[in-house]
Amino acid sequence: EFNLAKNNMIENKNNLFNDIDQLLLSWNGFLSEQGSGEEIVIEVLLVVDIGVFILVIFIIRKSLSPLESITKAISRVKEGVYGEKIEYSGKDEVGQLVENFNIMSDTIKLKEEEAKKTDIAKDEFLAMITHELKTPLVPIQGYSDILLNEHLGKLTDQQKERIGIIKSSSEALLSIISDLLDAQKLDLGQLRMIKKDADIKDTITKSIQALKPEIESNNIEINSNATSLIINHDPERIGQVISNLIKNSIVAIQPNQGKIEVMMEENPKEVKISVKDSGVGIAEDKQQDLFKKFYQVDATLTRERGGSGLGLAICKGIIDNHNGIISVHSVPNQGATFSFTIPKNNSEEGKSAL
Repeated sequence: EFNLAKNNMIENKNNLFNDIDQLLLSWNGFLSEQGSGEEIVIEVLLVVDIGVFILVIFIIRKSLSPLESITKAISRVKEGVYGEKIEYSGKDEVGQLVENFNIMSDTIKLKEEEAKKTDIAKDEFLAMITHELKTPLVPIQGYSDILLNEHLGKLTDQQKERIGIIKSSSEALLSIISDLLDAQKLDLGQLRMIKKDADIKDTITKSIQALKPEIESNNIEINSNATSLIINHDPERIGQVISNLIKNSIVAIQPNQGKIEVMMEENPKEVKISVKDSGVGIAEDKQQDLFKKFYQVDATLTRERGGSGLGLAICKGIIDNHNGIISVHSVPNQGATFSFTIPKNNSEEGKSAL
């Protein structure tokens, strides 16, 4: 519709020029027939040409002005500014275009406001439901530990096994709930980092030790070359990243058939930490979506071994907050390597994730 109105204006402008040319030809013919003096003819033609030129400029500016307004309004919509109206009182094709544009702009603004309200309601509901789910899990885990430690009496092997299932299931559910809360905080820019000068080797070692039972139960070999190095980071959040990457490697490896390496490299500007596994690998066309929320490479494995599809998105948010970069390199059936960097000069304490 915009192009149609523009073409009509161009056609009208061309017709106007043709009419002016005919008028000038007729006027020249008239003066020639009158046999007027050459000087009079030149003066009259000069006056007429100037008048026609001014008239043409006025008409062109008048014709193109609404199109310029529409073009500017479209640019503002592309920039995310909605609800602005174009003033035009004409009833021609341009007037219809302006009216439809104003209606469209109002509709988009209304939909945007509704979407914001929906997002706010969703965030509030998510915060409430995750809190309500998390609250009863704490005593379940606490009593499971009391029972497993036999503080209330001796247990048979079968009882220990079943209570162990209760504990591991509650831990898995708590992990999913924590991921939901962290993802929500990332969206709101409220995932707070407590950065301090700490040994990155300790952060790596604690992450590995926390997962040792799961690693050993799957008979997976794990090695690390981490060396002592003090850098500014949030040990808890960076530990969370390393743990998530190791957990993903455990899921990707068949029990009794693989190994995981947690490698550390450094240069004058940054530290690079990589988690490499000998698992199933990831197809290249799926790697670009890995750090999106709720994306799962293999839903079957996720259902079998747990997971929310939020872990890598949270990892990216944490690393972004540390002014680093997280990436993946993988070939199907040849394992995967997830790497992230942390700048050595990274001293913005208490910065929230944006």
